[in-house]
Amino acid sequence: MSLDANWHSLSSLVHKTIRLLEKKDIIHAEAFFTSTQTTEVTVRNSEILTQNRVDDSGVGFRVVFAGNKVGFACTNTLSEKAVLEAGEKAFAIAKVSSEVPDFTLPEVRQPPKVKGLFDSQVVEITVEEAVDVAKRAITVAEGFDKRVIAKGGRILFGSGWRGIINTLGVDFEERETKAVIYLVGSGKQNGEVTGSCYDSMFNRTADLEPEKVGENVGKLVIELFKPRPLKSFQGTVIFGPEAVSYQPVHVLVDALKGETVVAGRSAWTRKLGQKVASENMTITDNAVLEKGFSSRSFDDEGCSSQNTVLIEKGKLESFLHNATSSNALKTNNTGNASRFPGGFDMIRMIIGNGYRAKPEIYPSNLVIQPGNKTKEELISEVQKGLLIESMAGFPQAGSGMISAQLSRAFFIQNGEVQYPIKNAMVSGVAFDWFKQISGIGKDSKQFTNAVVPSLRVEEVKVIGT
Repeated sequence: MSLDANWHSLSSLVHKTIRLLEKKDIIHAEAFFTSTQTTEVTVRNSEILTQNRVDDSGVGFRVVFAGNKVGFACTNTLSEKAVLEAGEKAFAIAKVSSEVPDFTLPEVRQPPKVKGLFDSQVVEITVEEAVDVAKRAITVAEGFDKRVIAKGGRILFGSGWRGIINTLGVDFEERETKAVIYLVGSGKQNGEVTGSCYDSMFNRTADLEPEKVGENVGKLVIELFKPRPLKSFQGTVIFGPEAVSYQPVHVLVDALKGETVVAGRSAWTRKLGQKVASENMTITDNAVLEKGFSSRSFDDEGCSSQNTVLIEKGKLESFLHNATSSNALKTNNTGNASRFPGGFDMIRMIIGNGYRAKPEIYPSNLVIQPGNKTKEELISEVQKGLLIESMAGFPQAGSGMISAQLSRAFFIQNGEVQYPIKNAMVSGVAFDWFKQISGIGKDSKQFTNAVVPSLRVEEVKVIGT
């Protein structure tokens, strides 16, 4: 059965199940369902490790029983019996579950039309063509310099449908495509082995540029040869987009989630309208960004998407909400229910995302508004400092504490990058760093759920030898 035929069959079964659930003694019911096809190639040690095409379809039901008791069940068996049983199981679980305070589902609001979410060329990509993309990236990376080795990578072309229906009248579906290339490299010469470097592209279209990614990885690797130790100091640090996208964004997201505000765990609870960052910083969550990798016309509960201003010139304007957190705080739903959240979560790694999981609050495209200076211009204004392109370590989301090993970083003196450094760390509180931003680059880069530029931060503690 073709992907489209599979989707229409699944949609019909889901609608039938919701109609049957409506006849039971429930308050509300919801179904989130997807049908996707993924062509994927993985790379290891200069070779193609795996190549395959995977079809996946399924549905997850949430049923609300008296007393705001919520049950969830899912299935990827697309027979009428299996889908109906999943709905019944969610109902049975709801009847014996604990109350979920303030739980609600969104009512109907016509979603916007978001441009650039689907490219028919992605649907037509063959496994052989995906392999060719991987080989081109490897060839250029290793051809850049004989010391470069393509250690790992992933090429993905995905297409499919996403739908949501509930008993409040929400009934939406959307077709989308995604294309990803990710390549990791390292270098070796005279017994010296560099750390790993990677480059990536996240697209909605098939227009990946493997040669560009391969060349970038080659350049990044060569820059890491002959690193030097560094003495500890406190001063200026420029965080490149990759570094910003991980630890600082993780802290930002946790502080901005409505559910952490409801629980009183956000560092910014009760700080709406107050200054929480430098006046240089404006942050939005733009779910309607044209061709944005995580753009969508409706969230994974069926709330219409929007562009939400979160921080404007340093002042906290809004949090990220789903239906339940907005109901608890008596504010507007920002459409941030997600069944595909980022970050490291062991339970989700085991259970899976999408229809297999209940939604949680997460940004779509978290956009830190770019500045008007290139990274080179930011560097030229630094007398002594660091350029940190990537760092390793998990931040403490609630406190904002970051203590990270520097994976790829360079010493800056008199406005110029001097050499790569080794055996160094940065330490500090991200919430302080947000207030100490002295410059923002215009070098924005798209990551899975974020579009971020370089940030120049003052008074950062650097721990060396």
